[in-house]
Amino acid sequence: MKNKIVCTALIFLAFSFSVIARPIKEKKQIPESLRFAVLNGPSGMCFAGMFEHFTELDGVPVEYEVCASPDVMLPRLIKNEIDIGILPPNVAAKVYNTSPNSIVMGAVTGFGMLKIISKDDTVKTLKDLKGKTVYVAGVGSTPEYVFRYLLKKSGISMNEKDSNSVILDFSIPASELPAAVISDKVKYAVVPEPFATVAVQKSSGGVKKCINLTNAWAEMADSSDDYPMTTIVINANFAKKYTDITRLFLEECRKSIEWTLAYPEKAGEMVEEHTLGLKKDIASKAIPNCSFAYIPAKEAKPAVEELLKVFRDYAPESVGNKLPTENFYFK
Repeated sequence: MKNKIVCTALIFLAFSFSVIARPIKEKKQIPESLRFAVLNGPSGMCFAGMFEHFTELDGVPVEYEVCASPDVMLPRLIKNEIDIGILPPNVAAKVYNTSPNSIVMGAVTGFGMLKIISKDDTVKTLKDLKGKTVYVAGVGSTPEYVFRYLLKKSGISMNEKDSNSVILDFSIPASELPAAVISDKVKYAVVPEPFATVAVQKSSGGVKKCINLTNAWAEMADSSDDYPMTTIVINANFAKKYTDITRLFLEECRKSIEWTLAYPEKAGEMVEEHTLGLKKDIASKAIPNCSFAYIPAKEAKPAVEELLKVFRDYAPESVGNKLPTENFYFK
């Protein structure tokens, strides 16, 4: 009888511990909030709908903000003041390589959006630019190095004083290039969307999108058909501690991009309402040309690495002198 009582007590205790232990084991780590920041301009447009309609994730409040540039976002991301943000791939790679435990890449959300715009109808290929000065949006950025890479692949020299060379000029900011081309101050310019669409719309068709650099890349690149321009990055500590919430949020980002592409007019209204850099009419017309997409980090790795190799060849310091390791790509 005594043995039965002891045995029963042990069974009860074992059951009690299992009941207590199970919820502790299964309990998810939940942050007090999720702080998401986008960049003012084209890279943030595909998330405008989230600002309006998505304020909570699995019981976690979602907070939004708009940063003027990567330089503003970066220190806040590293200091845990922002949990998830948007950066160009080379900037993300450089941060990771210089501070390996700072950020990870969650997904690519924008691909090649670069166009050569001009009023010159004779420009059809890169070779038609020989002997001309081309203004490029952003020194040390994706437009510069993609354009340099494609000119080199085409056998075209740069910045030499002869009729077979293309002179690169970086003296005018991207936001001012459409007006400069419209006014004939600039004859040829490499600009990303939505600036190319802005130039065409405001010139009533006088300015043309002469060359799509995505098409040129597809013809000349070693492996990938396109180059990434925008990535979602995650504070590494946040991604490690709140992995489930991070995955859920990335899925909502995917849905937001799909919604933006399906409803550009409504998305354009949200872009203007949440001050993401464009008026609704221009934003709505630009969205279909902006190459928004959602590719998870692991799947996007080959395309990301091919672009980073271009940066590494021209300016190693722009990616931290090497390609990021496998741990850069969030799983």
